[in-house]
Amino acid sequence: MPAWQEVGATAWTEFSRHADLANGLILYPLEAFGGALFSLLATVRLHCDGAAPRATFVFLYAAVLLAAGGLIFTLKAALIMLGIRDLSDPAALQNAFEAFWYWGNLPAGCQVLSFFAQLGALAVLLRGANAASLRAEDAGHGFPS
Repeated sequence: MPAWQEVGATAWTEFSRHADLANGLILYPLEAFGGALFSLLATVRLHCDGAAPRATFVFLYAAVLLAAGGLIFTLKAALIMLGIRDLSDPAALQNAFEAFWYWGNLPAGCQVLSFFAQLGALAVLLRGANAASLRAEDAGHGFPS
């Protein structure tokens, strides 16, 4: 968005009409809902499995909540984006640009934080798997089972 601020709201609008309001109408929702759904499915799967360390769920629940928050904030940004389709007034375009920048940063922040929460869950899982592997080797007198 800082680069778009340099070239202006009119250039941003033209680009967005060709990208976000074209293929982006299909691609972006698939990515957003798909990512949130996969986070939820991973959480449910590990919860049903019951073998994951408890700390894993703190990270996974955070990832799911952040992904859901990202979806909620995206609704506002999407409405702004859909509203520029027929705008031509430079002042209205500038207002839409500034509003989209604000409302676009909120879901982006949620998605980045969700990604880091998923990495935290993966780190806990891998640490637990590594510890279990070491215990199995110790039980077998140094030989992997």
